[in-house]
Amino acid sequence: MPADSAAAPSTAPAAAPCRATAGAVHVRPGVRAGRIDLAAASLSVGMYLRRAAAALALAGLLLDGGAAQAWGPVGHRAVGAVADRLLRPAARAAVLDLLADDRDAAGRYSGRHTLEDVANWADEIRGGPGDEPRWHYDDRPVCAPAAAPDTWCVRGDCASAQLPVLLAVLADPQRPRAERNRALKWVVHLVGDLHQPLHAADLAEGGNQIRVRAATGSRGHGGDRRRRDGESLHAFWDSHLVNLALHPDDGSIAAPALEKLLRRARGADAADVAAGPEAWAEESNRIAREVALELPGVDCALARPPGHEHGPRTLVTVSPPRDYVARSRRIVQERLALAGARLAYLLNERLDPRGR
Repeated sequence: MPADSAAAPSTAPAAAPCRATAGAVHVRPGVRAGRIDLAAASLSVGMYLRRAAAALALAGLLLDGGAAQAWGPVGHRAVGAVADRLLRPAARAAVLDLLADDRDAAGRYSGRHTLEDVANWADEIRGGPGDEPRWHYDDRPVCAPAAAPDTWCVRGDCASAQLPVLLAVLADPQRPRAERNRALKWVVHLVGDLHQPLHAADLAEGGNQIRVRAATGSRGHGGDRRRRDGESLHAFWDSHLVNLALHPDDGSIAAPALEKLLRRARGADAADVAAGPEAWAEESNRIAREVALELPGVDCALARPPGHEHGPRTLVTVSPPRDYVARSRRIVQERLALAGARLAYLLNERLDPRGR
């Protein structure tokens, strides 16, 4: 997916290629040539929701498809806000120290002191010095068999490969403060990116080439129906579903919505939280196949052969039905809560190793 932008890891066996017929495509678990098949998926949506709930023990921002930012500003701030409240004291002090002289995209003193404050920095520097557009996503296959990472994460330029590198910089007190500051801000952002399902799926450029005709059956904050004709499916997940879940007001997350995320995050299973970036990205890829891309007209016929991925801007237009919107909104809440819990875990481990 070019930068046009929890459950346990799946244990499903590797998918076999389709029957060798003209025009046949390879498929992965949960995907049929012609359509994405929930019934055949390695983990059904119902099972995912039950397992996610158990693991969690509770369990103007929209883009036009020309540039995708996972979750959009509100979603990233939500992840940071959850993590802020789950940091151990020593890790919180280390974050404050690293952000004491923080600079914005223009190099000016930012006055930002929390993870929530800096959560969107990696999007703010888009197109400027220090921008790494390929770090924001994993182009994991949806319709092809599981492939070696070097086929979709060339030279390690993807979110799941960069996170361990950045965490090592962050944890090293011998590195210059400016490097550790930038590593911290990248980590905050990329953990959020990895939990957006369409940031771990290659089909139709992560949903950027799928248009949404209308947000059928969904209502925005205050009860008004918000039709989003013409936005991409990727943007629909980035921001519209987040707005439905969190009811932001001028970019601020509603307090009850944040408290709900915190309850979910605090109840997360420790082993699930610590699973690591590779497992988290696989979760997102599975949810993309089983939920986000499970729409009429979206199938493996949209997949392009290697070298021909970047074609027409729009491949298909869809109208998400009410049940799709409701189910997706619940999953967005789960993913944001898990992302916050996992971000706090990573920072606590690196910045307060004695507190384990």
